Amino acid sequence: MTGPRTFSPPPVPAPDRVPARRRTRGPIRAAILAGIAAPCASQAQVIDQYLNVAIPGYGAEAGVTVASRAHPEYEPQGVRLGSFLITPILSESVGYDDNVTGTSKPRGSPLIETNASVNAAGGDSSTTIVSAISMDDVEYPQQSPLSYTNWQAALGVSHDFGQDMLNIGATHLNLNQTPGNLNVPGISEAIAYRVEDARATYTLDLGHFSLEPGLDVSYYDFDNGSVGSVDYLQTYRNRIVLQPSVIANYAFATRRQLVLVLRDTQSDFDRSPPGLPRQNFNDISALAGIAYDADGIIGFRLLGGYEGRSFTSSRYQNTSAPIVEAAATWTPSGLTTVTASAARYIEDSAAESTVGFTETALRLNVDHEYLRNVVFSLHGAVFLDSYPRQSDGSGGGGQDFFTGGVSASWRLNRNVRLGADYTYSTRHNLGGSSPPVSNTTAVMDLLQSGEVFGSNYSDDMFRLTLRLAL
Repeated sequence: MTGPRTFSPPPVPAPDRVPARRRTRGPIRAAILAGIAAPCASQAQVIDQYLNVAIPGYGAEAGVTVASRAHPEYEPQGVRLGSFLITPILSESVGYDDNVTGTSKPRGSPLIETNASVNAAGGDSSTTIVSAISMDDVEYPQQSPLSYTNWQAALGVSHDFGQDMLNIGATHLNLNQTPGNLNVPGISEAIAYRVEDARATYTLDLGHFSLEPGLDVSYYDFDNGSVGSVDYLQTYRNRIVLQPSVIANYAFATRRQLVLVLRDTQSDFDRSPPGLPRQNFNDISALAGIAYDADGIIGFRLLGGYEGRSFTSSRYQNTSAPIVEAAATWTPSGLTTVTASAARYIEDSAAESTVGFTETALRLNVDHEYLRNVVFSLHGAVFLDSYPRQSDGSGGGGQDFFTGGVSASWRLNRNVRLGADYTYSTRHNLGGSSPPVSNTTAVMDLLQSGEVFGSNYSDDMFRLTLRLAL
């Protein structure tokens, strides 16, 4: 998409996955414990951070950490309505961001962030229904054009057929691009876009072997924006994406599996960029590897494979690359969890002359439960984007992005939680001839000046948060 994303492993079963008939209530507990995720920095306006893993079909069954595990005595009880449990959550944050514009000459602003969500979960012994709606409003009083509001609504149904399970989920997302993202020029205002997504998976449990075919259909709808005083066209990125997939698992021992993931992605665009053909492409990827758990102390998933993207038009350079999707969890004690992930994949570009690039993402988190109700966390992530050189000699080079920080969460009781976090981020160009070029001559001139697109920058952001829940 449009910037560094929090890597979410593919929907590969974790080593401690239990049979389908025992997983029916999982989404209910997840919906109660988690509001829809909000980003911890302005750089993270990407879809992966806003897809609610509590909705059936969207979860990756990641390992439980000391920060995410249940604390029954501090969890909100919610409001019971028939067979449904409804959990409203409201968070208010204040802080300061010293480089809202994401430029080498920083312009900062105080920030006021409001998160609100309502989750509902219920069902019977064989069917689980989960719904959620949330809003994330970020205001910069001294940089008001870069203020934005993201919101989403999601609904999912999970039905247990005994050994087998069907998951169906749908999500509507209203999101924004901001100038701190990777692969985005120095836009003068937040640029809104919308995503409609629906997905379904069916898990066939055949004992030691399981098979999970799936289908994901999504539609992207972009607004235009501006760079400086000129228009920056984005509506040519409107497209429908169809992605069938299949995941095969073979359990060769308890909590240890061999995994195969096959995906085929077809992307069809509504319109052409100015003076260029449509960017329609087909993308095929295959991954194979292992999911392994060593007595609950160390667990990991490691998948490797290859991805190839071919474009309908010969104007665009076909792209292929080895890919990796991996995650590991280390629990040295009951109070500390270390999680790491690595991924390499082909991403879409925000400019028409560079229609795809290879991104490598590395992430590390350390969570420590200092007290039963106090958790400290360290986080760090590195994203490396490499742009292919086009047939006309343009492109090449790339960008990198680093973010890291610390946070603390203090649960006062079931209904009130205090938080504080600090995040440092930095972005650099890695050479090449103007990585993605713009779609108007005026913007192209600005980008080629070397300051507007992908300027090197660093950013410090801190927040204090009050979270209320029923």
